[in-house]
Amino acid sequence: MSIAKSRRYVVFGAGAVGAAIGGLLANAGSRVICVARPAHAEALRRGILLKKEDGEDVLLKTAAVTDASDLSPEDGDSAVRGARNEEIAARRLDAVYAGLVFLSAVQLEPSVISLPQGGTVAIGCYPVGLDDASRDLCADLSRAGLEATASAHVMAMKWGKLVANLNNATTTITGYWLEQAMSDPEMRKLMLKVREEGLAVLDAAGIAVEPPADEPSPIRIREMTEKLRQPIRPRNDFASLPEERRTYSSMWQDLYLGRKSNEAEFLNGEIVTRGATLDIPTPYNSTLLEIVNRMFEEGLRPGLYGPRELDDLVRSRSGRLAK
Repeated sequence: MSIAKSRRYVVFGAGAVGAAIGGLLANAGSRVICVARPAHAEALRRGILLKKEDGEDVLLKTAAVTDASDLSPEDGDSAVRGARNEEIAARRLDAVYAGLVFLSAVQLEPSVISLPQGGTVAIGCYPVGLDDASRDLCADLSRAGLEATASAHVMAMKWGKLVANLNNATTTITGYWLEQAMSDPEMRKLMLKVREEGLAVLDAAGIAVEPPADEPSPIRIREMTEKLRQPIRPRNDFASLPEERRTYSSMWQDLYLGRKSNEAEFLNGEIVTRGATLDIPTPYNSTLLEIVNRMFEEGLRPGLYGPRELDDLVRSRSGRLAK
């Protein structure tokens, strides 16, 4: 994010999460404009119903355009996804701020967004550090009703979140929503392998995936990954969970809604590319990336393979057996 004296927020590629944050900021009095797909932009201008986990419904309404060229030169702070955007922005901007959004949002129809779980936002200087502008940003987000934290190590959190999001591809291919995936033993084993592969690559690259141990953080990816090893009792009551309480990844939603944009290249592709550079095999992430790309290209629906079938496919293609 780049900070201007007269702050105006621009949310690029505003999907469910971006629209929720942008709309809440606008409701709290901030100047906001979202850049979104045509149907979504129209819904934002008319008003979107935000269904929160505490049962509260909030109407979100903000300015929206479909093309970034419609923005005026003075339009200010921007929010985009991924762990590499700050690096690119820093080549052109003097002050760049990193932002972590740890928030799940589901939007299966243009006029309604559901937040199945609470979330946290962290803001800090890029590549590290804090200043008054980052604290002011957190204050704006807090006024909007979000749990916002100023942190000097947001980039480490973002790389940790990238590792967590590697399994967006896993849930998209299997068709599972998050609560279902976390309660399925076979799925947990598969997600563990995907995360471990990602951590191995980032560790070899010398990239921090967590802030210092004494700093509060909404995400501790190593602890989260270790929890996948813990045995759980299988559950079969997923169908009874109301739709608005289910957490679907953004990738799952994009595929389900027939969109052509695919974030897997920025998630799994990051691990595959870095792994190749470091001569580290990435059979799980490379297979996930290839399958997800094919599913988007062919317009398939989530649920092409079950977790065991997908794991067997990875192992057969990599020519090795998982231990």
